[in-house]
Amino acid sequence: MVRELELDVKRTDECITRWSMLGLNRLFLSLTIVNGTTFTTVSAVDLNIFPDYTECRPVVKVNDNIVGSKLALLTNGTDVLKVVPEILTLFPYSFSSSLPHVSREVPSANTKYEAKTVMQPLLRGYYGGCRLRAVNTTGIYIESTCKVEKHWKAYGLMIHSPDDITLCSTGDVCVHNYLNSLWEWVNYIAPDRPDRNGMNVNTFRSRYADTVGISVLPGIVVWQILIMGLVSLCQVMSHERSVLLTQIWGYRCQNGRMQVVYLAQITYHLVYNSDLYMIGLATGTLTAESIANLTCCVFVFSYTFVNLVKARSGEQNLDRHFRLTWEAMQPAITACVGFTLRYLQQIPLEVILTKNAEVLRKNSSRGAKYCGLNDACVIFKINMLTIVTILSVVLGLVAAITAFIVKKLSPKGERRDHGKRFCV
Repeated sequence: MVRELELDVKRTDECITRWSMLGLNRLFLSLTIVNGTTFTTVSAVDLNIFPDYTECRPVVKVNDNIVGSKLALLTNGTDVLKVVPEILTLFPYSFSSSLPHVSREVPSANTKYEAKTVMQPLLRGYYGGCRLRAVNTTGIYIESTCKVEKHWKAYGLMIHSPDDITLCSTGDVCVHNYLNSLWEWVNYIAPDRPDRNGMNVNTFRSRYADTVGISVLPGIVVWQILIMGLVSLCQVMSHERSVLLTQIWGYRCQNGRMQVVYLAQITYHLVYNSDLYMIGLATGTLTAESIANLTCCVFVFSYTFVNLVKARSGEQNLDRHFRLTWEAMQPAITACVGFTLRYLQQIPLEVILTKNAEVLRKNSSRGAKYCGLNDACVIFKINMLTIVTILSVVLGLVAAITAFIVKKLSPKGERRDHGKRFCV
């Protein structure tokens, strides 16, 4: 930390920043028994020196040229960090060990000097109150200038633990925001708001969502539609008249009760899994399976919803132009929805949380009702079913307007009333 400050002072022409020293109470994972694998949590105050603008942090490799190392504890050929909780594998550490290598360089946004990448701070480990230099099969090495304290030695090996800020839905689906626990921020007072104390925070985050069971219902409903489409086609092929798409629709109209079944199944799925899709879109954690499911849901719901709205009670006038347009739009609609969701898969839609969500604490009256065992949870004002319904209405209107334009532009000889069939 001090060496970073010394190097930054020498390059003030490149990056001008102040440096701050901050002491915070942080969480450590402690391994008290050599050859053991059970970590306990320890809370302790640690100091950190950091630049106000994180892009000004120079690259410093910790080696014996900066500070020497000495053996603090023999491990007799055992690597005490061979088996660790997954949370200790997400961020870089200042000591050498068998922990997976994690790059310090991360993409950045909203930096003062418009840097594309920045160097995140190194988490640390301690033994006996001294910073770690290395942990290997030989033993535990600490800084040579530090003296082991008896009080801290009793806590064993102490490793900085990333902070886990969890966002859960009311259905117990959680997204874990693991943050580099060496928090860095700078306070400021804006000239236009002298009564408010602002804060710029440098955060480094790894985000993971809970693994949940995948539903196959949307795919099953799509197969149901395809199978019924083949049945309708066979019915048309056996008819003496010419095979027209409007006739296919006529025979499919005879199976109109199936449209209700399709719509009911997808409506149930969207209501039951609404929070899962919303929190996935809001945090950029949708899986490929969820994208496929949501794409199928949009296709089935919009297709059947518009069909049922278009169908009238009693006699249905088979509007050839609308049917042709609506059928032709289906591949394009499905492809656009799929590609859009794929593009947004890892892009958090923060507007969902800022405009369409409310975070509840468990100690509030509503939080006690909705959050269950979670300390906090998020509820959404508009669910996925409402969004898909609005999208379906818009698509239906687009199809109707397009069909009307095509009908007006078609030759007069083609403007005729088509046969009427009855829907069941």
